[in-house]
Amino acid sequence: MKKYTKKIMAMVTVAATMVTGTAIPVMADDAPTIRLITWLTPSNPAQKPSYDAIESFADDHADEFTLEHENIVGDELKAKIKTDIAGDTVPDIFIYWGSGGNSTMLLDADVIIPFDEYLDASELVSRDLFPEESFSRTSSNGTLTTITTSLQYGVWLCNKALFEEYGLEYPKTLDDMLEVGKVFNENGITPFAMGSKGGNPAHEFVAEILGQMPDCEKDFENLTQNYTIDTPNIHNTLEIVDTMRENNLFPADTISIGDWNQQFALYNEGKAAMIYAWTWQIPNITEETAENSVIIDAPVMPGGTRDTSNFTRAGGDMGYMISKKAWEDDTKKQAIIDIVDYLYSTEMQEIGLYNAGDIPARNDVEIDDAKVTVPLLADIIAYGKGKESCPNFPQICPKTECWTDFADGFDELFAGISTPDEVIEHIDESLESAKN
Repeated sequence: MKKYTKKIMAMVTVAATMVTGTAIPVMADDAPTIRLITWLTPSNPAQKPSYDAIESFADDHADEFTLEHENIVGDELKAKIKTDIAGDTVPDIFIYWGSGGNSTMLLDADVIIPFDEYLDASELVSRDLFPEESFSRTSSNGTLTTITTSLQYGVWLCNKALFEEYGLEYPKTLDDMLEVGKVFNENGITPFAMGSKGGNPAHEFVAEILGQMPDCEKDFENLTQNYTIDTPNIHNTLEIVDTMRENNLFPADTISIGDWNQQFALYNEGKAAMIYAWTWQIPNITEETAENSVIIDAPVMPGGTRDTSNFTRAGGDMGYMISKKAWEDDTKKQAIIDIVDYLYSTEMQEIGLYNAGDIPARNDVEIDDAKVTVPLLADIIAYGKGKESCPNFPQICPKTECWTDFADGFDELFAGISTPDEVIEHIDESLESAKN
């Protein structure tokens, strides 16, 4: 785990009569200490400007608070927060996944406040600054737990050099994918970079397929209200995944190639012909791969009724959460409001966009395409903006423990260990237990 900690000590200048005639700096006893966890690392060139901006903000407000800024990256953050909950050392403000599958346990344990409490207290940040449709990804059973700091788009990319080398057309249907897959497999190329380790990145891909199905909104309702995924659409979705696996579209070992970095590296290194990727992965793309990449409409899946030329899943569920214990501490509350206001400011949104490729979550940030330096990103934003979308159905599950069973089920499905029916049965058993 990489962890960088910097303490900005609040100082006040006290005039004193001394031999040298200089002032003596001393610490302000009444300045609260605020503990903040982000996953912005100063060693990452794309993230350093955002990291530095937070540090500068803390310096400018050193008479108001002391900031302890910790940096924990990826899924290690989940383990860290669980440890802090057990030790009653939850950070005052921390980045986390707002989806119900991740945030419910925090609400149930009174670890965090409903985010609307902060919004009601803030004079600078309000709901109407953000797209209403984004709130479903950062809510638990109707309670807003955070607001995403950046939007994301999921897109299908094809390596045009590989398609041209073998004289292949970009796929428009699942049957097309199976046909080009045969050619790529014969030539030692993985047709489609996708796997599942801890449910990553498979859960997003499963939601992508489900989003094509008729009246898929009812499947989300069944999950959140009736605690079941035993529906025709979800059966069909998992059968499609199994068909892809049986026809060797995925890597041979979907677990070792699972998780975000490994999946993207396979495509980035030219070893896979296609990928379903998210914009937060794009800053890692090489110039050569970016130049060889073509955005395509999602291939139409069997049973799908959606016009995929007008469909791009959009979302983002990472946002800042506020400790209930810290919020109820009157000595900390105003400092927390000021810090969170800045974390969601247009300044931070623009720094993230033009340095790290983070798509602004705020509606009032104008994007200057000429300043977007991340390869492909401006094209993806233009492609995805304004299109129909749908939620990520595994992450709206009503209990945190259910998300673990979703992830395990996807791992087994992609690896061919469990059938679609078995996965649905096991997840429904978990959902039934969560009712009680």
